[in-house]
Amino acid sequence: MQEQGIRYDFGSSRMCFEPPNTCFVTYVGDLDADIVARMNAALEETMRRHEPVDLLVDLSRTGQVTELVRRHAVGGMLALNPRATAVFGADFHLRVVVSMITKAIRLLHVDLRGQIKFFDREADARAWLAEVKRKERLQRSA
Repeated sequence: MQEQGIRYDFGSSRMCFEPPNTCFVTYVGDLDADIVARMNAALEETMRRHEPVDLLVDLSRTGQVTELVRRHAVGGMLALNPRATAVFGADFHLRVVVSMITKAIRLLHVDLRGQIKFFDREADARAWLAEVKRKERLQRSA
C-alpha cells in the first residue's frame, strides 16, 4: 500500500490503511450488517491494488454481533484472505465469535493464508504482526 493515510469512516467504526500493508479496523458499538458489508467492499477494492495485507482489528469497543454480521465477516475474510490477523481487545464472547468465523471459513475448504491471534493490547498485536513480516522477509531472502 503506497497511499498515505487512507481512512474510511463507517458510523463510529473505521478502517485505516497503514503503509506498507496493514489494514487497521476498529469496530465500535453494535455491528450493523450494512456497515460490515460496506467495509468489506472497501477492503476488496484495496486488495485489488495491494497484496498481501495484514489485518489489525480492534474489538475493544465492539457491542453485539448478529448472525448476518457474522456471515458478512466470513465473506470479508474469504475475499481478503490476509497474511496475518491480529485481534486485540476482544472479550470472551467476541473471541468465540471470531473463532467461529474462522472455523466456518475452514469448513468451506478455504485455506486462510495466515494465522489469527488474539491479544489483550494493541502494542502486543502490532509486535506480533511485525514479527510475522520479519519472518517472511527472512524466508524470502534465504
